[in-house]
Amino acid sequence: MAVFHWQDQDKDWKFYYDEGKSYLKTCKKLIVNRGPFDNEFLYNLSILAGERLVLGMLLSYDYIPASTSLAGMLQEGKEFYTLKDELIEGNRFLNKFQTFCSLEVVPFTAPQDEEMKKIIDYIIVIDEFCDENLNKEAVLV
Repeated sequence: MAVFHWQDQDKDWKFYYDEGKSYLKTCKKLIVNRGPFDNEFLYNLSILAGERLVLGMLLSYDYIPASTSLAGMLQEGKEFYTLKDELIEGNRFLNKFQTFCSLEVVPFTAPQDEEMKKIIDYIIVIDEFCDENLNKEAVLV
């Protein structure tokens, strides 16, 4: 397996990580007060938050993941951390709404309000996991 390294690891991992934090902060606000945003928008923003957090965490190890999905990136990084069962289960729940890389085209199923709360809670777990597993050497730089 080829390992690729990021060009400016000290600066760029934090950009993606902070972007994920910002998206998650917005999700936490929108789950309480939606305004004009529906569950499909909130779902997509929450997935993007999780993906950015995990990407930032992996980049903190100077590692560029080959996968772009949340589940794929989490699996790829297992050499840096122990992947908790709750993270795997949460991804299975996310896939209930949208299957990625499927040969069969399946229309998006928007989560109901209670499911959306569960999704945001899962992304909060991702956030906490990433906080615990950032490359401490990169954080100190």
